[in-house]
Amino acid sequence: MRKRPKKVLVVGAGAREHALVWHLAQSPEVEEVWACPGNPGMAEMARIVGDGGPSAVVDLARREEALVVIGPENPLAEGLADALRAAGVLTVGPGRAGAKLEASKRFAKAVMQELGIPTAASTAVTSPEDWERAIAETPHWPMVAKQSGLAQGKGVRIVWDPDQARALLAEWRRTPEALGEGILWEEYLPGREVSVQVLTNGREYTWLPAAVDHKRLTSDPASPNTGGMGAYAPVPWLDEAMKAAIDAEILQPLIQYIAQRQIDYRGVLYAGLMITDTGPRVLEFNVRFGDPEAEVVLPLIAEDLFPWLVAIAAGEACPSAIRIRPGAAVAVVVASEGYPASPQVGRPVAIRERVPDALLFHAGTSLGPKGLISRGGRVLTAVGLGQDFASARERAYRQVAAIGLEGAQVRSDIASGL
Repeated sequence: MRKRPKKVLVVGAGAREHALVWHLAQSPEVEEVWACPGNPGMAEMARIVGDGGPSAVVDLARREEALVVIGPENPLAEGLADALRAAGVLTVGPGRAGAKLEASKRFAKAVMQELGIPTAASTAVTSPEDWERAIAETPHWPMVAKQSGLAQGKGVRIVWDPDQARALLAEWRRTPEALGEGILWEEYLPGREVSVQVLTNGREYTWLPAAVDHKRLTSDPASPNTGGMGAYAPVPWLDEAMKAAIDAEILQPLIQYIAQRQIDYRGVLYAGLMITDTGPRVLEFNVRFGDPEAEVVLPLIAEDLFPWLVAIAAGEACPSAIRIRPGAAVAVVVASEGYPASPQVGRPVAIRERVPDALLFHAGTSLGPKGLISRGGRVLTAVGLGQDFASARERAYRQVAAIGLEGAQVRSDIASGL
């Protein structure tokens, strides 16, 4: 019989991983939490280990007999979960074959078309000639252009006319990796966006609270896409009938596909959906916790998630339901000046106050000679908790106001007008 782990190693350095560390550190079954490469916020509750690459992660996890939870998409796409499982390490995260659902939007689109999963009509573009042809054949605007490969949430643009489309191609051609996997040219879907995340062993699945991510830099629909500027959970306007449609039309067919093809998928499946007048439509699949969705979902889970993650990693049955706390969570991201195109880093970060009933997760921070400094685009995520959205939102923004960062960018409309 496999020995039950008492330690956890969380792979990643962002606010999502900080939220995972925060949740798992509270488990009575966990003796120690490690983070690789971690960040200064995680260091308050976990042991930070250097990023020595995949082999170092495998060696540490095997030596410490730890459960590994992989946060970001890149190590999943590169096969870290496969390497860990080959070494006998219990791991939360799909193998390379399952991670392809996120690593290649063209592959995910082909799977959806094969299974009849509702999604936007699209065509693959692999050359400037294809792009010009797509523009010429587009009868209605706007349209959506998506980089097929991994782009950290920033490879999606709404284009409103042919001139914008040509300008976007010229921009993306300056960064060859943007075109490496090709581009999907998709119809624009109006509606309300929602993030649905489930725990799955590759055969069954269990819902986590749904959330709403605010992807644009500002409330202007023409502003740049980002990795996410804030989120809220739960989603009061997502009713049971719509959840049943999501189950029947999207989640069940995809999980059945994964099981039938014996794809090793043990972890989180994320469906980014648009709720349209004709039902749910898939915008994208991710193969891990969303960010900033994890920061509002994990605080709402009313029980210790560690045993469920161990069971998922072992391929055991999923829980029939996970208990959720009453109330609401609202996350607001503090981003660097210049984000997402060219974030300014190395600036001092001051946390002047810790607000009661608010959490603060580090994303792009590091320690400089004189204290905390910014090291990335999204720097901190403030999460307000409350019995309702009004109180949660007030606490989140009060925590944001207690953060000092020159040139900080913050959306003021997260969870407003629900």
